[in-house]
Amino acid sequence: MAKDKQESDRLPGMEDAEIEELENLAKQYARIRDKRQALTTQEVDLKDLLLKAMKKNKKTEYSHGKVTIKIVAEEETVKVRIAKDGEEGD
Repeated sequence: MAKDKQESDRLPGMEDAEIEELENLAKQYARIRDKRQALTTQEVDLKDLLLKAMKKNKKTEYSHGKVTIKIVAEEETVKVRIAKDGEEGD
């Protein structure tokens, strides 16, 4: 039984021929993924600073204007809500 031409041309371990569309999309994806990961690191760092500031100010809840912060004791984290225009804080 004869193999189809495309299968027989590619030997094991050979690299695929370049497909420009796949190359470009992969590079775009990687750039966005790397930016997201950097932002996640910044978010975690700022959340930690916020938790420490809440403890330093002896607050478990803080509400002023549109900003509401609550320490979630079970998780040892903070939740932040910034109200949209026209809304009041919790």
